[in-house]
Amino acid sequence: MKLSQEQLDSYLEDGYLKIPNVFTPEEMSVLRSDCYAIVSSDRAHSDGNISELNSDSTRVSFGIDLDSDAVAAAVRVPRILGPVHQLLGDKVYLFQTRINAKMGRLGEGYPWHTDFANWINDGVQRGSINDMITVSVLLTESTPENGALQVAPGSHRHGVGDLFFDTESVGYQSYNAPESYVSKVLSETDPVFIEGQPGDIVLFAPEIMHGSEENHSDVDRMYLMFIYNRSDNLPIASEVKREHMTPYVNYDYEGDLHEVADNAILGSSE
Repeated sequence: MKLSQEQLDSYLEDGYLKIPNVFTPEEMSVLRSDCYAIVSSDRAHSDGNISELNSDSTRVSFGIDLDSDAVAAAVRVPRILGPVHQLLGDKVYLFQTRINAKMGRLGEGYPWHTDFANWINDGVQRGSINDMITVSVLLTESTPENGALQVAPGSHRHGVGDLFFDTESVGYQSYNAPESYVSKVLSETDPVFIEGQPGDIVLFAPEIMHGSEENHSDVDRMYLMFIYNRSDNLPIASEVKREHMTPYVNYDYEGDLHEVADNAILGSSE
């Protein structure tokens, strides 16, 4: 898949881009089955799962390609890696994989934040729209009622933004935006819900401000998250400023990513 000039311009302007129907229903069935197994207590790498603050329901699962051949293929299919190469260049590696899960009636919210506020404290030096990218795959329907992602269009132009180390409001420690910064950004732009269906994807910049509310419905809300980094933007160990709750949060550089066959997701289930 190759992004059109209109799509490229929209992404660079707004800091995010939704693309519908990137994965087929058959592919989503395989990915969803694997991901429900990963967020369960039976996961092989169970130490990669972090629970909600107020329940045992899984909030986030890191290193998910370790437990799913389908996910390991999905991060490299041309439909995903093609746009990543367009935006970041040919030399990229997989920095992180995770599932953001909000189970029905149990899923808790995410305060407003920028992802690069965390990654800069992992030693990554650059977090511009041309250095890193997150590709989110909707595993389930995404609606305001079940806690759809909200983004503040154009907020990536503020850079990493103000932040503080939040150890209380979520089930794992992260850098979130203080109310004063949130108010400033939202006075300039209206937040947008990322609504969609399974198989849709969303590209978003590392410095865009985003967050989400609790899941108030009976419908699970689950996103696959693939984060890519330029191979010339490796973390510097001496600049690492935070500890992780699981060993699978970020990956070391092990060579540039290369595309696999476009049917590799279904091939992984045979």
